[in-house]
Amino acid sequence: MKTHRIGLWGSLFVLAVFPATTQAQSVFRLYAGLAPTTYKISFDQNAPYSNMIAKSNYIAANVGVTWISPRGIYVDLAASQSLSATHDLWNSVTTQPQDFSHDFYTLTAGYSHAFAQGASISGFGGYIVSNTVLHAPSQLGFTEDKFDSQGIFIGVGGGYPVLGGQASASFAIASMKGKWRDDSGFNNSADYTIGFSLGAGYTYKFSQAWGITADVRSQQYKYVFGAYTATTVEPEYTVKESITSLGVRVSYQF
Repeated sequence: MKTHRIGLWGSLFVLAVFPATTQAQSVFRLYAGLAPTTYKISFDQNAPYSNMIAKSNYIAANVGVTWISPRGIYVDLAASQSLSATHDLWNSVTTQPQDFSHDFYTLTAGYSHAFAQGASISGFGGYIVSNTVLHAPSQLGFTEDKFDSQGIFIGVGGGYPVLGGQASASFAIASMKGKWRDDSGFNNSADYTIGFSLGAGYTYKFSQAWGITADVRSQQYKYVFGAYTATTVEPEYTVKESITSLGVRVSYQF
């Protein structure tokens, strides 16, 4: 299943930890990194996969670009994609690993204010699109599940100078909707739901241009899907999604 990814979330930390208001002119920042990630999705007793849990551990590749104005206004475009990965939803059916993928894209805009002591605060909002694919053994009658989600988010962040670098934290809430389908014809949708993302990080700048950031992130979402028809009309059900990661990325400013 896919969320999201806010995610959210490499862009939120990059924006919070580098105060933009100290810049004499607009700047661009490019960043890229890797993040070991755990993705888990669980279904309640009314779901088609009653009381089942799917889990995947993978490395996510993250890239993005940020534009920052002299007044502290910023716009960020970020993308994340899982590298080679499998999931365990069908381990009771087959011993053959089943492929898994998860990617998301975020567009963020906000404002960052820097204080004289080096601390900073920011407010931001944006849009996220997420896609997840869980492959399945052919004996089940289908070969893959797809979960697509999208929504808007708002949040706050802050940074403070520590040990020659900058420690940061952020919190965001998101209003998301999703669609679950497989290649045998099943198709169901979830209306807008509220989720959240938490994160903390530390950035050290080697020069005016180069910096490195380590961060930890956690995202939680709960989707409520409508009633569906199997052999009979089945009730609505809930699907919980969680994503945690611990990553490192390098940035270059020009």
